Amino acid sequence: MSRTVIVSHSHPNLRYGGGEVAAYRQFQHLLSLGEDVFFIGSTIGPEDSARYFGPSQQVISFGPRDFCLRGRGMDAFTMEHAEIRDEDWIFEFLLALQGDVYHFHHFWNIGAGTIRRLRAALPQAKFICTLHELTAICANHGQMVKRSGELCHAASEVACAACIARPPIDFVLRQTRMRELLDLFDHLLSPSEFLRRRFEDWGLPPGRIAVIENGLAYPTGFRPETEAELLTKSGRFAFFGQATPTKGLDVLIRAASLIEARKEAFDMPLSLEIHGVDKEGFARIWPDLEVPDCVHFRGSYRPQDCVEIMRGYGWIIIPSIWWENSPVVIQEARAAGTPMIASDIGGMAEKTEGWGVQFRAGDPVALADAILSVHGRPDMLLAYKSRVLPPLGLEGYVEAWLEVSAKNPGLSRSRPEVKARSG
Repeated sequence: MSRTVIVSHSHPNLRYGGGEVAAYRQFQHLLSLGEDVFFIGSTIGPEDSARYFGPSQQVISFGPRDFCLRGRGMDAFTMEHAEIRDEDWIFEFLLALQGDVYHFHHFWNIGAGTIRRLRAALPQAKFICTLHELTAICANHGQMVKRSGELCHAASEVACAACIARPPIDFVLRQTRMRELLDLFDHLLSPSEFLRRRFEDWGLPPGRIAVIENGLAYPTGFRPETEAELLTKSGRFAFFGQATPTKGLDVLIRAASLIEARKEAFDMPLSLEIHGVDKEGFARIWPDLEVPDCVHFRGSYRPQDCVEIMRGYGWIIIPSIWWENSPVVIQEARAAGTPMIASDIGGMAEKTEGWGVQFRAGDPVALADAILSVHGRPDMLLAYKSRVLPPLGLEGYVEAWLEVSAKNPGLSRSRPEVKARSG
């Protein structure tokens, strides 16, 4: 039996984000099938390391095959560790597992140098990478959003230098290094066509990236809803996510304020509930933004409860202002059979086409109009619910993953000479 090592930039037991959740669900499903599989996560940086680790502790064990490494932070531009000793022990830990397949779900906290050295040490192993965002293309957290907040449509050394204030030659060199890093992998995966196209526009050859949507385990079966239930749900809207500037929660609150000012114009009450964020957390980021009465903060929730909670709403809103590749909240909404109101960019536009209402990203007026267009409309809610298709299950994901990972890399990949970093 071959051994698979799944490597993520974070661990969902410490932080709940789409990439690490997808990686961990893959691990759990393979483990349930009796496969020889390990999961390796990391802390995000010095802050989380200080919170969860003792002074000299390097690893947390959540089980005999489930580990979280101590991340000390790294250079986001080069994707390298500042000190070679930090790279050394991560490399040695991964090497000691002697995997036949290494599936990386990010470079962050693991390091480009770690991957180069592991590739050199294990030339017969198969290396796979899922591209969850645009880090290899964009040095601004992989979001392709300019410092001004304007969306970026293509990377170039001049435009990137104006955004991040480094010499253009730095971006030429970074692009070369990132392409060489990606060429070390036997297979590249993307959860969306949008992300695949972005990388091809950047210079990766067509066919180099296989598209496989992230798998999701979810409760099945739906109870038929009465007309009264549909009417009630048509006035209930919800947000699931984090209070980060790019998630667009401020756009949603501004839209809710516009709706509140117009509430006399409609008879049915409208409720907007925020899951994953409390009022204090919101106020820390947007202290001057007044929250209208129709908004209610529900705080944290257990990820395994998300789908069932979503079933209690008529519409889930995803107002992110960056490109978002394949947000897990979209898959969860599909599993719940609950339609979405989504920003019209990136993976959000792709993943909600046909069963979601889309609005111009970053525009509170457009979002308010989208919400009011379906508010109190049980007929419209039923029509959109009927178009929701279930997401790819973990069984389907692993089946597709095994099919891709078994293939010969072919001529689309030409591995450069691998040299370990010295220091």
